[in-house]
Amino acid sequence: MIEIDKTVYEKMIGVWSITSIPKLVMVPRSGEVFFTWRGGDITQMPFKMFDDLAPIELVEHIEHQIGNKYGLDAKQFRTDLSGYRRNPFSSQN
Repeated sequence: MIEIDKTVYEKMIGVWSITSIPKLVMVPRSGEVFFTWRGGDITQMPFKMFDDLAPIELVEHIEHQIGNKYGLDAKQFRTDLSGYRRNPFSSQN
């Protein structure tokens, strides 16, 4: 239940806002984070790595792992951000 940890929940909301990978699920267990999707397991990483990465970096890592394991370009699941006037991932300063 990631809803209990506000920072983890907010980070996953960011991930799910960037990509619509079918049935993307994150499960924290024993100090690690496990990602799965409708095709099966994607990747696992230490919680510290998950905590240190920004949502866009997590999405890029997940996409890369799907490409390696399933031979699929997971960027096809990216949310269309063309309505933004500026890159939403660049600094707003």
